[in-house]
Amino acid sequence: MNLARTLFDADSSSGRDGMASIEQVKAALAQAAEQSNATTNQIRAAIDGTDQVLARLRSVAAGTGHPAIGEAIARAEQSKQRLIEAATTLQGSAQAARQYISVLG
Repeated sequence: MNLARTLFDADSSSGRDGMASIEQVKAALAQAAEQSNATTNQIRAAIDGTDQVLARLRSVAAGTGHPAIGEAIARAEQSKQRLIEAATTLQGSAQAARQYISVLG
C-alpha cells in the first residue's frame, strides 16, 4: 500500500486540498517506525542464521585448508556485517521517524 496515496485519499475524501492532517502524518510515521522494528527483527533472525552458517563452515574448515572454504567463510562474514549495518540503519530510521512525531507534537 502506498502511504502517500493513503494519506491523500484520506484527505481528499474529507474535502481538503489533498493535504494530510498532522494526526494522519503522525499515524503514518508511527506505522513506518513499527514496520522498521518488525523488519529489524527479521534482519536479526537472518543474522542468527548467518551465525549458524559460519559455525558450520568453520567446523568444516578446521579439517581442510582449501581456499573455497576460506572464501565461503569470508563471504558469510561479509553478509553478516551487511545485515548488521542494515539493522542499525533501519533502527536509525525508526528513531528519526519517532523524533519527528515528537516534533509534530
